[in-house]
Amino acid sequence: MTASDHIKRADGWVIDTLFQPVADRLPESIPALQLGMSCQLGSLLFYGLSLLIPIFVMGATVGDVIDTILVWLMGMAFFLGLQKSRHVVRANALNPLRPLLMSMRVISIIFLVYVAYRGMSVAAPYWLPAQLTTLSQLLFVVGLYFVACQPRPPRQRVSMRQGNVIEGLWPTGKIRSSQGL
Repeated sequence: MTASDHIKRADGWVIDTLFQPVADRLPESIPALQLGMSCQLGSLLFYGLSLLIPIFVMGATVGDVIDTILVWLMGMAFFLGLQKSRHVVRANALNPLRPLLMSMRVISIIFLVYVAYRGMSVAAPYWLPAQLTTLSQLLFVVGLYFVACQPRPPRQRVSMRQGNVIEGLWPTGKIRSSQGL
């Protein structure tokens, strides 16, 4: 087995054993795709906050954080692109975003480990922005995994009709409820 096969297997294991069971237990009003997109948006907000704190609290100039601004803009572009591709995920069909975003998930995990390691050794004044960046990256990874989860098939509704069907055929003249079966 090659290294890429091991990475694919590990990525599939993470989705199938950690995230898919959680996605299957979500309420119907919150599909996994919506939760994943909410995590992506939260990631952008936390990263934006970690960008603004040095400017407003520590007196940094825009030139000092231009690289962070560019990374945030790339994240925003990714979020908007993912938002436009939401319609390709349908119930009762394989999620096309799962294989499409596999490399992004792997790279994001590696970057999360790097950001967490860097955040542990940062100087005191920059501790809060570093932790917000770590939290942002964690939300980004969680969001990518929820976006890659298989959507739950729609539930079929069972109608519960009660009333007279045909007068006189049955002793009660009522439709049997499914509870009596």
